[in-house]
Amino acid sequence: MANSKMLHLYLLAMYLFASAIPSIAQDDAQLDLKSIPISDWLNAGETTEIPWTLIIRDAYLRMDQRLEVGYLTRIRAKDLNRTGSAHELFLVNRISTPDGEWLNAPSVLQQSIEKELPNNVEAQFPMRVCVQPGDYVLWLVLYDRKTGKHNVAKRRIRVPEISKDPLPEVYARLPLVEFPKPRETQEDPVSYVTSELFLPVRNKRPLEIELISTLSPPEQWAGRARLVRSHNENTVGALAALSQLELDIGSMSIAGLDLLRHEVVFEQRDFRKVNWTALMEALQKAGSPHITTKALEERKANGAFFREFLSRRLGFNKSPDSSEGAHRDEPLHVFIVVTGSWLFERGSDLTPLQLEGDCRCRIYHLRFRLNNNDLFDELAKVMKPLRPKTFNLLTPRDLRKAIAEILQDLGNL
Repeated sequence: MANSKMLHLYLLAMYLFASAIPSIAQDDAQLDLKSIPISDWLNAGETTEIPWTLIIRDAYLRMDQRLEVGYLTRIRAKDLNRTGSAHELFLVNRISTPDGEWLNAPSVLQQSIEKELPNNVEAQFPMRVCVQPGDYVLWLVLYDRKTGKHNVAKRRIRVPEISKDPLPEVYARLPLVEFPKPRETQEDPVSYVTSELFLPVRNKRPLEIELISTLSPPEQWAGRARLVRSHNENTVGALAALSQLELDIGSMSIAGLDLLRHEVVFEQRDFRKVNWTALMEALQKAGSPHITTKALEERKANGAFFREFLSRRLGFNKSPDSSEGAHRDEPLHVFIVVTGSWLFERGSDLTPLQLEGDCRCRIYHLRFRLNNNDLFDELAKVMKPLRPKTFNLLTPRDLRKAIAEILQDLGNL
């Protein structure tokens, strides 16, 4: 997701080139806040000793169903160079209520600059915070330990309620604000927050839910970096939200498929928390542009691989007696399939899944579309005999509505 880059500090060559330099997150930043008079600075009000630009964006709904506010501080190299060639910059972030009650511990980012920078670059601190609807005050302190100079800014933030929210209780367990947590790798966008959504399933019958996602990007998007990035962001966001469904009775599993290489690249059975490190590694592998000669030769079987995977899953759970009443107390198998719109190479085997009798299962197909003209999906042909309930998704709100409908449907089982 775009999230994976937001804890980086960048040196950008404006209009010419860009290079990324990792920042150091709060617990690792080498700054003891007691060593600076930060309370005095905050009490003294806003000040700007280091020329900078502060940009705060409107709150928006992410695909993983969190509300997020992003903001950015920019410091031009030529302004830094005026006070020396070496700088040790710290950005201290904190949020309060409008009447001054702190809502989080300080979050600190750090960047060291050891030599004079070209005048056509700038240092940036991009940051993001997850929030609940409400009114807040964002407090920022920029401090240069080498020069002793500092800035203080505070900005009011208003996060509106989601109109006609289909999931009005989803944030019941979340803190009002949540900053990024330190992590070992900058490539894991999901570990950005640790709190959990509230998505209860009030099912009376045992359920075995399996999340299935095509981690490899659709064939027709190969080589189009923006579309592949969109596919990855949508996939991770949807899985992050759906994996937090809480069943009264039953279990959840997840599988990630690489249709291009005919592999199940990720699988986790009966999980409590998704192994995001392994899943992100699988996503990276499935999205790699490096394809073996064998995989290229077998491209016309990509759709067949998906069909055979579903067939195996259905066969594993199928009982010789498919009577609904006879198996009322047995778990009902539920598939939640997350894909984009797939178009396969001409002549591909797209024979629909063959069923004998009732599969005694429930299928939901969450299909991401690029835009309103993205109408063609050959993967749906393979699943058609299962009569899936299909949700066409363009926005995070579309996913929110789909989750609400799935929760209600499963709760009636």
